Amino acid sequence: MTPEEWTTGMRNEASSVNDREWAMETKLAAGRSGWRGAGVSALVFAALGVGVVMLGQYIWRHDAPDGLWVGVMILSGMIGALLGARRVGALEAGAGALAFLPGAWLAVVALQAMLSDAAPFTPIIGVSNEDVAVLAVIAACAAGSVRAATHRRTLVRA
Repeated sequence: MTPEEWTTGMRNEASSVNDREWAMETKLAAGRSGWRGAGVSALVFAALGVGVVMLGQYIWRHDAPDGLWVGVMILSGMIGALLGARRVGALEAGAGALAFLPGAWLAVVALQAMLSDAAPFTPIIGVSNEDVAVLAVIAACAAGSVRAATHRRTLVRA
């Protein structure tokens, strides 16, 4: 049973009973099922943010490669496509991608607590905080495209 079928079944069941309180709780539960993917997406993108900061601190020594941001955007698209293949919706993948910045800043703060002046002062040198919205758009587009393509493929088979 796909998540869409489960949601439809829950809503149909809620509309067929006389107990209003139970019906309202069932409809709310059916609406919450899609946001589980946002939590997974947020964890993945926060880990990506931490990874970028740690690579900058320990591998590149504050001298980030020229194509770092382009690489992060490509990784964002790849992660979004993988999430879409795992039936995570475009909105959930895009919302989860916004966790990249808090994950990166958390790594910066942790490094500052441990290393004091030797720690970085920003997550990615040369990239502003507002640029992270681009990652959300890329992840959402990739997840939505892959999910739509796999959905069409399943419809053709049926």
